[in-house]
Amino acid sequence: MEQRTREKVSKAVSDILKSAGFDVHHASPPLDMSAIRNTTYLLVMCTDDPDEAFKYSETEYTIRVGQEEEICDKLLVTFNPSIHSDNCIVWYPEEFALYAGEAVLARVLGKTLLLPLDGSEDPSPYTVKNVPESDGGVRIPHLPLRIHRDEAEEKAGIPGVATLRFIPYWLFRYTCRGDAAYKDQNINFDCSGSGAVNAINSAFTDIDADSVTRREIPKGSDISKPTISHEDAEKIILDHLIQSMTKRVRLRQVKGDAIFYEEKNLSPDRENFSLELRELYIPVWQIKGKKIVEINANSGQKLVEPLDDGVEVL
Repeated sequence: MEQRTREKVSKAVSDILKSAGFDVHHASPPLDMSAIRNTTYLLVMCTDDPDEAFKYSETEYTIRVGQEEEICDKLLVTFNPSIHSDNCIVWYPEEFALYAGEAVLARVLGKTLLLPLDGSEDPSPYTVKNVPESDGGVRIPHLPLRIHRDEAEEKAGIPGVATLRFIPYWLFRYTCRGDAAYKDQNINFDCSGSGAVNAINSAFTDIDADSVTRREIPKGSDISKPTISHEDAEKIILDHLIQSMTKRVRLRQVKGDAIFYEEKNLSPDRENFSLELRELYIPVWQIKGKKIVEINANSGQKLVEPLDDGVEVL
């Protein structure tokens, strides 16, 4: 791409990353910028030159954080459809246009853009697909697989056959702005946060959103289909947030020699919330023997309750 075009593209990508909460800095050529958010370290190159893109793809970049060196993720933005890379997140014109538009909308609404830095072929944060059982080669947004089969079978403590399953969740980020008052009591509800809700049984869990990846899942894995829609998940999440943020206030009144107490619940209104949802899958090893044991394949935790409604964990 021409230098002037590259500068415009670079500026737009910088705006997208800033809308997603990244701290963005200019980088020395041939790189265009670096960006940091929590534990995500990202480098960006905007180019239509196949040779330049190939060298970038084949180069490993690291950053020193304290006493440790971390490998940087790489984003390649190109308008050249002949350029491909297995080592970079690639944005073609379709992804670039989509995220640029979503960044504008996020700024208008005062939201943080929930940006999938995973090379997704279906980048829309507002849709979810029913993915059939897979023999591998499928890319879905999921937590990294850190526990392998042998380790899961050892943690289970029973002889049996282990199957890797991917359980659907709705990853969400929210912002609340507003307060509620009753007589002389006023409660401020300004806050923001994130979490995930199971798309089968509506159970909530904490998730490190920055660790989500979209890589090919292992062959033979089972992908469970979500049963809770985007719309239903929004209602479930808002109900949960409102309930968890409700405060009970106690008012003391003195009338003559008598003291009276009045108690009332104050809650944020639904209109106080802005909410973003994105699909996510959590990997689970299911070991079937005389009984069934499930092991979270990301954390290694033995599950007390099943992650879906189709399994009884004993």
